[in-house]
Amino acid sequence: MKAKEIRQTFKDFFEKHGHKKVSSSSLVPHNDPTLLFCNAGMNQFKDYFTGKAKPEYLRAVTSQKCVRAGGKHNDLENVGFTARHHTFFEMLGNFSFGDYFKKDAIDFAWKLLTVAYKIPKDKLYVTVHKSDQEAADIWHNDQGVPRDRIFYRDDKDNFWEMGETGPCGPCSEIFFDHGPKFSDGKTHATLLDDEMRYVEIWNLVFMQFEKYKEGNTVKMRSLPKPSVDTGAGLERIAAALQSKYWNYDSDLFEPIIKKIEKITKKEYNDSKYQAAMRVIADHIRSSTMLITDGVMPSNEGRGYVLRRIIRRAVRFLNELGVKQNAFHLLVDSVFEVLGHEFPENANNKDLAKKLLEQEEQKFRETLEMGLKHLNEALEKSPKMLKGEEAFKLYDTYGFPIDLTEVILREKNIELDTKGFQDALEKQKERSKKSSKFQIQDDNIKFFYGLKEKFGATDFKGYETLTADAKLLSKSKIEDTYILIFDKTPFYAESGGQVGDIGEIKNKSGTVLCSIQDTQKPVDSLHVHYSSNAESLKENETYTLQVNVEYRSNVAKNHSCTHLLHAALKKVVGQHVNQAGSLVTNDRLRFDFTHSEALSTAQIDKIEDMVNHEIAHSHAVNAKNMKKDEAIKLGAQALFGEKYGETVRVVTMGQFSTELCGGTHVQNISDIGIFKIISESSLSSGVRRLEAATHLNAFEYLRHRSQLLAEVEKLTSSKEEAAVSRIREMQSDIKEKNKSLQQLNSSLQASKSKDLFGSAKPLPNGQELTITKITPDMAGDLRTLSDNYIDKHPKGILFLYSVDDSKITFLARTHKNNTNINFNLLLKDLLPLIEGRGGGRPDMSQGSGAKSSGIDDFISKFEAKLSGHA
Repeated sequence: MKAKEIRQTFKDFFEKHGHKKVSSSSLVPHNDPTLLFCNAGMNQFKDYFTGKAKPEYLRAVTSQKCVRAGGKHNDLENVGFTARHHTFFEMLGNFSFGDYFKKDAIDFAWKLLTVAYKIPKDKLYVTVHKSDQEAADIWHNDQGVPRDRIFYRDDKDNFWEMGETGPCGPCSEIFFDHGPKFSDGKTHATLLDDEMRYVEIWNLVFMQFEKYKEGNTVKMRSLPKPSVDTGAGLERIAAALQSKYWNYDSDLFEPIIKKIEKITKKEYNDSKYQAAMRVIADHIRSSTMLITDGVMPSNEGRGYVLRRIIRRAVRFLNELGVKQNAFHLLVDSVFEVLGHEFPENANNKDLAKKLLEQEEQKFRETLEMGLKHLNEALEKSPKMLKGEEAFKLYDTYGFPIDLTEVILREKNIELDTKGFQDALEKQKERSKKSSKFQIQDDNIKFFYGLKEKFGATDFKGYETLTADAKLLSKSKIEDTYILIFDKTPFYAESGGQVGDIGEIKNKSGTVLCSIQDTQKPVDSLHVHYSSNAESLKENETYTLQVNVEYRSNVAKNHSCTHLLHAALKKVVGQHVNQAGSLVTNDRLRFDFTHSEALSTAQIDKIEDMVNHEIAHSHAVNAKNMKKDEAIKLGAQALFGEKYGETVRVVTMGQFSTELCGGTHVQNISDIGIFKIISESSLSSGVRRLEAATHLNAFEYLRHRSQLLAEVEKLTSSKEEAAVSRIREMQSDIKEKNKSLQQLNSSLQASKSKDLFGSAKPLPNGQELTITKITPDMAGDLRTLSDNYIDKHPKGILFLYSVDDSKITFLARTHKNNTNINFNLLLKDLLPLIEGRGGGRPDMSQGSGAKSSGIDDFISKFEAKLSGHA
């Protein structure tokens, strides 16, 4: 049975038994600061199990995309070397929210496995918690599982809990027997401890208890409505049903493996290459799915985990002899398998290709030099890699520590883990970055408490800007009052749109306080912030009035982001996706996925397209509908966003249809005009546009017009003639500067004859010249180095000047000297002079603020070039 059929059979089976088919949530968890990635099917239902939210259905079935790489659940180091570890996997699951319990859950699982999937019963074994005789009896009496195939286990293996407190309960696991030829051959306390042969394929969690605190003691009580959470790994079931031992040999990986064979010109069946190919196959799945769910490679958090996965795969491609960018070529093969189930990810595959190619290129620039450094370090210390050397690979050459560990494991060499951690901690101390995570986490807990007590806020702001509401809670943090009402017309900041401001009045219309901001720290709870709400009292009713002009201007900018998004896709390409936005009353900022700067022609075309739509005066329509229905109608879902079963669809003529919970104009002609103010790079693969609409756009254009008038006055020319005049003046200045530079070069050449002095020979046949110049010559470093290189083709020059505490320097060698890369060589020396700098491998220029460190800097610089450091 093919994996696609296995997945569909699972969902069809549970739909027939009254389960609601629920789409997979994003790999990026929403409103859950405790999770790095979605790592289980129950994540999106967490609030249902804890009672913080009421489910729309009592039974659900999903095929949830999951990633385990980083944090508590980290399978990265095992991936590719074991049969069943993956960074990305699909978790099939059925759930009961206070509906059915053990009897039905066990019956469903057994019938699906033995009847629908036709797995022979003698291939299956089950475990139960040592205290759960009820489950054991159901397995034996109802399903006929022999007692000797039912194993009792303790809390470590068969008791699930969400945390220190909250829902918890015993588990019952189902194991598949791959057969005696896969046994590890060892003697075990129980049969199922032979994990090579017996593989868990389904876990049934029976949430029947709740842990709670009484003082400092954690106690446990029965839940009034027990629930069920199950998880079955698609990859494991596919391997079992397709008679494969390695998950990688199932059809879920087949198109990817074939593509890897084609790229590497090597065969998967050759045992020398299997582990590397399995790593690459796994990592392209997780990399592609993470990027297409909105995670961008970076140096922190989720983005760094993604970067580690990509670099690990690139290293294995390199080991297979692939020296050119190739990882991105595997994206299409991922969606051969996953595209049908996860179309929202497949729609963003062009973005994945672009970012993966960029990431690979960036890492390949340092990969070979990093491997060279590693080999040199191991020559000095062949039994253990020193921690500081591992840190240098991490910090200078971009090697994630787990990648270094893989390379060392292949060579049977140990890593000084403590030394690495010490070096990492020292770097963190130097960076002096303070984390606000704990404060944010504490605030979220506080607001969760308010939501649990008062429930969701009834938002009226789509229909009205004024509403009478009861004040449910008033608290104060420092100088700010926190106000919670039973209902509100105030829009709370979300989706990039800022929160409303306004006033609160009494029944007679007297203004009692102002609202400076409205936030939504947890889902559905609107929090109003005020600096002067002293007179307000809980349980009293007040009139809430949104600032009409402020809301109107915000709405203009928000509606324009929809038009801009649509125009970008039409002009730049369908790979463009929103990567962030900020919509305020005076401007809009739009971040989007694209790898290069927009041309002037593209910007003009986008502006024209948006203004053309504004001129056509289309009505803006907002309608609630089922998410699946909205997607079928072509509504654009923002990747990485979480949507419920019912969504709000905002349509602007035939030009734009998006899922959006924000506020908008009634007709796009209300926007007036649209003007892009700037376009810039935000990060690798992400660009940023800033723009203005309506009167703010008019003010911007008027200001530009005034500047043009000033230029016309200064050049005594009009419009295009003024531009021509400036170009003539620039050309004249350029020619005069050229003459001055030639004169200056002649003078410097004359000076440099006596400037450089004697050179110091190096072991590799090159020569090093270190010269200190006076501060007045610091501006001529480049010219002086040109003169040196012309006369010393094998020379290496270090020029520097000291002016009080400031240092200016330049290091240079001939372009053909490929043995030196000054950018890498100087990187860990710059802290000695509190410096910064950069350039090309053959020439690096910079400055420092600590002149007392220059002697140590030069000494270590010489040592590196001489091969002694």
